[in-house]
Amino acid sequence: MKKFIWRIKYYFKRLFAMDRQGFKDAIQYAHDHSGKSKIVIFFDMIWCSFRYTAGYVDYNEFEYYLLNGEQRKTFITLGQSDKAVRAYNDREYVNIFDDKSIFVKRFSKFVHRDHLDLLETDAAGLKAFVEKHGKVMAKRTNDYVGRGIDKIDINENPDIDFDQLYKDLVANRQYLIEEFFKQHPKMSELSPTSVNTMRIITFLDDTQTPRVLVTALKSGLGGHVDNIGQGGMYTILDESGTVVYPFIDKHGDHHTNHPLTGENLMGFQIPNFDRLIEQVKEACLVVPQVRYIGWDVAVAESGDAELIEGNSSSGPFQVIPSLSKDKMGVLPIYKKYMNIKF
Repeated sequence: MKKFIWRIKYYFKRLFAMDRQGFKDAIQYAHDHSGKSKIVIFFDMIWCSFRYTAGYVDYNEFEYYLLNGEQRKTFITLGQSDKAVRAYNDREYVNIFDDKSIFVKRFSKFVHRDHLDLLETDAAGLKAFVEKHGKVMAKRTNDYVGRGIDKIDINENPDIDFDQLYKDLVANRQYLIEEFFKQHPKMSELSPTSVNTMRIITFLDDTQTPRVLVTALKSGLGGHVDNIGQGGMYTILDESGTVVYPFIDKHGDHHTNHPLTGENLMGFQIPNFDRLIEQVKEACLVVPQVRYIGWDVAVAESGDAELIEGNSSSGPFQVIPSLSKDKMGVLPIYKKYMNIKF
């Protein structure tokens, strides 16, 4: 009964917050990609939103229009991921992850790039930091999916008014300033304009053992961030850290070669992958009260893990059905370690 009531509450919460135009566009997208009638898709989306807590974004991103009921049961949705967040992430501790300025200090062992908190300095301190590094990134400390991130390059703009810049950044809540991270040269082969990161989703089980649930690799498409919501693309890595599936972008297009460089993406291997995973597992134990985390991890020039951020509310990542032989999602892996009913 509690599970049923939770679904009802969650369903109506999502319903009232729904973007009506986005819903219409999603129906059109599913129609274009499946050939099914819009009426059939409309009712199927409603059913999936209630049965699987799969919103229209989940429905299209994970191609529910291609799946039968048994296959749909294996895909984790945003609603189910949110349920795991509520069950396993202590609200008193999530701000350590949700505030990027707090995060880089708490996880200093895994954050090697220089950083500055504008709330702890003034325009002169900002000027000194930028002049020291030349190129830096300004980040909104509590935003996500790559939003609120801007590049500041004194070489491109030597006449920066730092008093005004400081005021603008504080007004925009871009309190965290970081040196421009130099990634491992192998990772630059994916996209030289952005830091190309992995989203490693982990869970700290009841025995305090860190478990890796899924690992995605993100790549930029010309911008300075790699998030799919900001124009990037991603793929799911196999257990050895190798690209075995094409990348997908926000339009649902598949890429076996990089759209900008033409470089072959298939078979790309993350350098020092096993060591990176062990370092991420070590990071899982720093704040054990937050057990379900989506880590954004870069690869440093040294080959070590560089934690960009930790997301206490990670969205789902899994291989989309049209790229999978068995059309199976990752929910069974979640169920293996989590003692909640999805």
